[in-house]
Amino acid sequence: MKQLIYILFFILPFLLSGQNDTTIYFGANGKMNSAENPVLKKEIKYRGKNRVRINTEKLADDGSWTFLFTERITRKNPDLFHIRIKGREFSERIVRHFEPQPDGNLKFTDTQNDQVKRSGFTQSKIPLIFQGELSEYYPNGNIKSVSVYENNELISNQNWKENGEKYIDNIFYSVQREPRFLRGTQALHQHVLKTFRDSKADLSQMEGRLVVGFVVMENGEIDGIRIEKGLGLEMNNLALTAFHTMKGEWQPARLNGENVRFYQLFPINFIYREFDFDYLEMKGSMLYWEIN
Repeated sequence: MKQLIYILFFILPFLLSGQNDTTIYFGANGKMNSAENPVLKKEIKYRGKNRVRINTEKLADDGSWTFLFTERITRKNPDLFHIRIKGREFSERIVRHFEPQPDGNLKFTDTQNDQVKRSGFTQSKIPLIFQGELSEYYPNGNIKSVSVYENNELISNQNWKENGEKYIDNIFYSVQREPRFLRGTQALHQHVLKTFRDSKADLSQMEGRLVVGFVVMENGEIDGIRIEKGLGLEMNNLALTAFHTMKGEWQPARLNGENVRFYQLFPINFIYREFDFDYLEMKGSMLYWEIN
C-alpha cells in the first residue's frame, strides 16, 4: 500500500547549462538530508544546454531502489519549461512558468491543457524547493489543497474534495514510519477479498485498476475514505463498503516523534484473460482477480 507522493529536496540554485550530472538523496517529508537516511533519490542528467532528465526512485524495504517516474525537461527560455513526466502507471505533460520575486524566491505555475494545476513558491528552478504557500487544483478548476512549506518540508495543509466540500486538513504523505494495520496485512486483504466475493457483481470479465484512498488519523482510526481511481459505480461502492466495514485499529504514522495524519492508498488490480472466471487472490497490497 505504497503511495506515490511528490517530495522535493534541497540543493543550491543552479542554471540548466554547464552543470554536471548528479544524484541527490533526501528524507521523509521533503527534509533536506544526506545519504545516511534516504527516502527518495533523484538522478539529474544534463542532455544539452536546454535539456535535463530527472529519474526519481524510492528506497524499498529490502534496501533496493524502486523506479517511480522520469521528468524530461526542455527549457524554452529561462522562465519557461516544458516537462514530460512518465511513471510506471501514468504519463502527463505540463508547462511551468517562473516569476522572480523581490525576496529572491520564484513563483512557479504549472499548467496542463491551459488549466492551472499547481502554483506556489520555490527557492530554485531545478529542483523545486518549496517555500511558503503552494496551491493545487482539480481538473475542473476547483481548489484541491493549500499547503505551507518551510525549506521544502510540509508544515500544514487545507484540503477539499473535487465538488468543493471540505476534506481532512493537515495530512502528511511522507513520514518516518508509515501506518500499520494492527490485525495484520493478511487480515486487511482477506476482508477486502470477502467483500467482493460476497457481492452479487459479475466479476468474470472485470479488468483494470481501482485505487482507494483514506486517511489514517493520529489516533489510529481511518477517515476520509474515497475512490482515487474508479472502475464504475458498482465496483467503487464495493471497495468503499470494504473499508467502511473494516474492523480493527491502525498504528498511526510517526514524523519527528509525533503521531500524524497520513494519506494511504490501496490499489486493487483486476486481470482478465478470455477464459472462465476461476478464483481470487491477494498479492502484496494488490487484489488480483486471477483467471485460468
